[in-house]
Amino acid sequence: MGVQADGEENLQFESQNFAAVYDAVNETTTLSWGNADTNDYLILEELKTTNYTLYRSDEPLNTSNYPQSEMIQDGIQACMASDTFTECKERTHQVVYQVPPSTDGNYYYGVTSTLENGTIISNFSAGEGGLIVPIQEFGSPITSPYNLQASYDIENATTHLSWIDTSSVDSSLPLNHTTSIWSHDIMVNRSNWNQTNKTEVVANLSSDVVSFDIAYTTDVSRTMFYSVLHDFDGASDLRFLSGNTLGTGLVEDNVGSSITGALQVDFNYSNNITSLNWTGSVIEDINHTLHIWRSPSAIVDLAGDGVHEIAQLPANTTHYNYSVESEYSGTSYYMITLSDVLGNQQTVLNSAPKANLYEYTLLVDENIVQDLSAAFVMGTTQLTWSDLSNHPEAVYQIWRSNTGSILTSSLLNGNAEMIGTVVAGVEHYNHTIVGDVSENAWYAVTVVASFGTQNVSYAQTNITLSLNSLSQPLVEDTTSPEAPASLSAVYHPNGTTQLSWSGSVNEIGTMWMLYRNLNSDLTEESFWVEVGTMANSGLSIHNLFVNTVAQTDELINPVYAIGAQDSFGNTVAFEDWMLSSAVREDRQSPQVQMKLFDSSNALETSRWFTGGEDATFSNLEVGNYSLQIATGDDVESILYTLSTEQSPKTLNQGAVNPSIDLSLSENLPNLSIAFVVTDNSGNSVSFDVLFCNSCLIQPQVIIETNDATTTDDDSMEGSSSSDNENILIGVCVLLGALVVFLLTRSAPRRKSPTGLPSREEDQWISKYTGNQ
Repeated sequence: MGVQADGEENLQFESQNFAAVYDAVNETTTLSWGNADTNDYLILEELKTTNYTLYRSDEPLNTSNYPQSEMIQDGIQACMASDTFTECKERTHQVVYQVPPSTDGNYYYGVTSTLENGTIISNFSAGEGGLIVPIQEFGSPITSPYNLQASYDIENATTHLSWIDTSSVDSSLPLNHTTSIWSHDIMVNRSNWNQTNKTEVVANLSSDVVSFDIAYTTDVSRTMFYSVLHDFDGASDLRFLSGNTLGTGLVEDNVGSSITGALQVDFNYSNNITSLNWTGSVIEDINHTLHIWRSPSAIVDLAGDGVHEIAQLPANTTHYNYSVESEYSGTSYYMITLSDVLGNQQTVLNSAPKANLYEYTLLVDENIVQDLSAAFVMGTTQLTWSDLSNHPEAVYQIWRSNTGSILTSSLLNGNAEMIGTVVAGVEHYNHTIVGDVSENAWYAVTVVASFGTQNVSYAQTNITLSLNSLSQPLVEDTTSPEAPASLSAVYHPNGTTQLSWSGSVNEIGTMWMLYRNLNSDLTEESFWVEVGTMANSGLSIHNLFVNTVAQTDELINPVYAIGAQDSFGNTVAFEDWMLSSAVREDRQSPQVQMKLFDSSNALETSRWFTGGEDATFSNLEVGNYSLQIATGDDVESILYTLSTEQSPKTLNQGAVNPSIDLSLSENLPNLSIAFVVTDNSGNSVSFDVLFCNSCLIQPQVIIETNDATTTDDDSMEGSSSSDNENILIGVCVLLGALVVFLLTRSAPRRKSPTGLPSREEDQWISKYTGNQ
């Protein structure tokens, strides 16, 4: 600490004519003073080693309080060492002090002198070393941004600027202001701003914007200063009091170094090492750094996807060996570049040493599917396999050949055709054979995937028979089978239709398919219903019996057709089916009309029969009758059995009026006939007819035996039986007498009406003629 000196001898070292002038426009106070006005060369000589210190205070300065006041500037030399005595005596000093912002008050200024020996002169004499009357000062609030920060991103050739908006510091300031950014070659302050060459980088940024990036797309290499200002209604704070201008220039340099030449690469399959050699290449600077880059695709941008730096080497290096990672299969691209001491990378890449080669470090069969299977069904070859594990990016290529098994060479020389691709997760491919084809085919599946090549996929051409390539051919046949030349259909009485056709020696494994159509429209395929199938058995006659769908008492006339499906799923086209003639499938029962004529050929009665009837014609007179039977044209036989005979007879339908002669007499009052009528389709009906001149229902006498009265006494049992027999005989005699009485009292019988009744009348009559 200096020694205070207040004696008269030290007053020669005190500043002289101290004055302060406030500039309201620039908000600065200009302080000025001179050296001692003396001709004492000793004092002038010592002034060359004397320094002034400028102080500011809101109260009068004196020897006691000045250390606590604000020091404005220190180390102001009273005289230069080179000054003459005259120059030293006449030298004046001036300091322009920027009034602090947000200042409004009276302030005192003063100067102390520090001698070479450390003695401090702090008299602050009025009008000489300090102000006796304070000066009024005003400093407006700061309205410029705070804390401007700048950085340069070498990798992206971008300058990043950030600041704090003044409204974030002083909330009383309005938000409706804008921000501008300026660049300049030198550091600026309020004094040189107007004279400095500068460029407005951007203007009218809103108050919420507090950062800005300047990206360079062209080469740049320079040192630049930046300032950021706010604009309030056209006015900006140019005092630069808030750190809104850079005090140190920012180096912006995106111009990199360079290496040019050729690169030789070689992959060793035995040790999985790729050797790189760029001997003879030209480098820009021996002090720069080499970079080796590797990518699964051509390198056009060092920041591109898949591009990785694998080594940094001194600039004088010419060789490098790279160990390729396991599970890798694909083309690798290599490039050598050079960067400068700032890290700026080489930008001209087309002349940089570069090369590419195929690298393979997979295990055997690691990059192929191993369970390819194939089946040909219904004109489509179905291929299935299991996808490779952990390869969701894979695309599977399907190959086909009709000349032989598919090998790697087949893919290269064009002996196999790629017919399709599927993405991972599908695990199958269906290949539809177009047109009539019958040939052997071989298939293979390869994969396009990334094996260590990141997001770049390469086609893997590895082929291993029986794993991802069929070792045996697959027969593909889309030729339709041929329908038989004819189809016959014969209906049988058992209700089945026999379908017959000739097989073929060329249709091995073919299944014949039989159809029926009950509709008159034979051209509509949906009207045909499959009724049976039969495997082809050479040239032999094939027979298939089909049950009719005709219901009882129904007649249908279906048409049958035959198609085929061979072992490959090929079918005979609908329009090529072979059709049969219409078949009469008749399940209608024959209908029979019976007419009874008397001996004068007068119609006694008639009736229709449909089967199952037991009819009785009573009250017939004793005499001869003729029974005529009328049927449809399709009746094949009429069998009848008389109650007076044991064997049935066949009615001769070839006669003009086939008839059966009957005779009723006193000795033969009753006669029954059993009929069986059969038509050409085997349908038959049977019925019974009873003819009688007097038919009575015989009563049934039921005699119950009381077991409780049975004893072991034989004589008593015999007596009881004899009594029962006598009673029964008596009852019969009484009944017979009653019958004779009734007959003798009956009115004379009238002859039945003549003429043919209708079927409805016969049905009504049957209710009264004993039909059961």
